[in-house]
Amino acid sequence: MKSVVFSLLLLCTVFVNASFVRDCPSVSGHTLVVQIGNIRNSKGRIQLQVYKNQSTYSKETPWKEFYVSKDDLNKKTLVYRITGLESGVYGVAILDDEDKDTKMKFSWMIPAEGFGFSDYYHVGMSRPKFDDFKFSLTGDKAVKVIIRYM
Repeated sequence: MKSVVFSLLLLCTVFVNASFVRDCPSVSGHTLVVQIGNIRNSKGRIQLQVYKNQSTYSKETPWKEFYVSKDDLNKKTLVYRITGLESGVYGVAILDDEDKDTKMKFSWMIPAEGFGFSDYYHVGMSRPKFDDFKFSLTGDKAVKVIIRYM
């Protein structure tokens, strides 16, 4: 009888520990460090969007979205960490949302707020494709986003 109870307790302990490890982002996932540069001022916040494919990027429906305070702005630069990411293909798009309305402001059809993409500086007038700024995440990684203002 004692061995049955001991076996059940041991089995429960294994399941509880396995569940904890699976749900703990720092153990089960990768960390993405996003280095954001060329931020022109401390007004508003940074809107960081993570995409996984061209379809969701075209529809502007990010897989994950983060609002990053500019309180820690240092020499026009911020660093933001995203933890618990599974291996896969991702792309990061940034909006310097100076008025905190979650939308890009335009003036004469030209963006009035800053924007940027992971490891890609967009110089054209049309929107970039997801393939321009996507990357493979297979371990901890850092990407740079240089904000562009027009």
